[in-house]
Amino acid sequence: MPQQDYVKAARPAPRSRNKAKAPAPIPKLLIAAVSVLLIIFGYFLWHISHRPGAETLAEQAKAAQPAPAAVQDELPAKPSKEPYTYIKELETKEIQVTADELDAKKPATLYCGAFKDLNSAQQLKAKIAFAGITSTIKESSGKHRVVVGPYTSRRQAQNDKNMLKRSKVADCWMPL
Repeated sequence: MPQQDYVKAARPAPRSRNKAKAPAPIPKLLIAAVSVLLIIFGYFLWHISHRPGAETLAEQAKAAQPAPAAVQDELPAKPSKEPYTYIKELETKEIQVTADELDAKKPATLYCGAFKDLNSAQQLKAKIAFAGITSTIKESSGKHRVVVGPYTSRRQAQNDKNMLKRSKVADCWMPL
């Protein structure tokens, strides 16, 4: 197949755009139908307003309407007995709390590490601080313990423990 040079190929001559469109014919049938409907509607309105007995029916309708009652500003009488008993029931209601719920609310402390060397304990404390949690180093019997807390509830301590574990900073534990 021979190669063709599409760049040098002659372009087709442009069409003339001077062709004027013929105006659309006026829909005479549609105009006639709309005008007939308007005339019928006008006659219907005139017939309703001028039928015999229309004035007497209007007067009877006005007479049949009750007069508006006077607005009362008085409040109803106060009931002699309180209809609601839930207030007294709530005052005498006792709630049973299980031991698990009480354990969740007792104070807690997290232990994150115990080191012989103070520098190792300080490095762990710095890692915990970069995670956004404050910790302290306590020394007892020659060991340096990294402690987080105390927390007001075990739930808060568990949240921080999980956050430290997810960020792989420290694997802390909570004593029972």
